[in-house]
Amino acid sequence: MLRSVALVITALVVAGPAAAQTTWRIERGATDISFVTRRFGAVVATGHFAHYDGTLALDFDRPERSRIRVTIETGSLQAGSALMDGFIKGESMLDTGRYPTASFTSAAVTRTGDRSLEIRGQLTIRSITRPITVTAVVDGDIDRARRGESLPFHANGTFLRPAFELGREVNVVDDAVELVIKGQLGR
Repeated sequence: MLRSVALVITALVVAGPAAAQTTWRIERGATDISFVTRRFGAVVATGHFAHYDGTLALDFDRPERSRIRVTIETGSLQAGSALMDGFIKGESMLDTGRYPTASFTSAAVTRTGDRSLEIRGQLTIRSITRPITVTAVVDGDIDRARRGESLPFHANGTFLRPAFELGREVNVVDDAVELVIKGQLGR
């Protein structure tokens, strides 16, 4: 009997910190995942992805325990015209026929301010995985979110096209591509 009680207490102690971690999903109707490319500082191309999924295990009190995973359907890209969509989805860029998804998986989450986080992780595009750092900022009230309300946020990170073999022969845009996410998390 004493051994059973000790096992239950041990299980509660071990489960205690994890209880602060809550699973969230990116709200599809209220979130935009997009990219921005520039040439000499001027915006050259932008677009967004219509289909994506994201699961976040967030611990607001101990962000280092948080885990994030986002998957994007590359074929859902919309860049404003059929010509641009076809080019970016084509073989020299995303090659959506061979690589239908891109993904991000966090490796470390660090608080950088009252409402901001640095999220280091792995970005995979065209089956090539490289490290990336994303900055995220909570735009809503965390206490309200803990009570079940949606949590507005925005995040951004930058990667280099050559690292993912994207458009090696393309010279009309700089190598840097900015990823921008503005949206809401819900349970």
